[in-house]
Amino acid sequence: MQSSFTLHEDAWFRHGPVYAGGQVIVYRVGGMPDGRTARIANFGAPNQNDWRIMRINADNTQTDWTGHYEGVEEALAALQRD
Repeated sequence: MQSSFTLHEDAWFRHGPVYAGGQVIVYRVGGMPDGRTARIANFGAPNQNDWRIMRINADNTQTDWTGHYEGVEEALAALQRD
């Protein structure tokens, strides 16, 4: 059975004086099995797409950032395949 992952906006670029009004650059991924979670972040923002994944275990240990994806959807699909 495949889990139903969800994306939760977690960090944004500032746009002028308005906080959190710019491009989303980090998402927290929910719905992963066994209490795990992940983050998907754009390391190339704001001018390039270089999305990467960090997996976080139930005991709060985490992996290094992996992958180089063109978009958050592509990174999420890769995470779901794992």
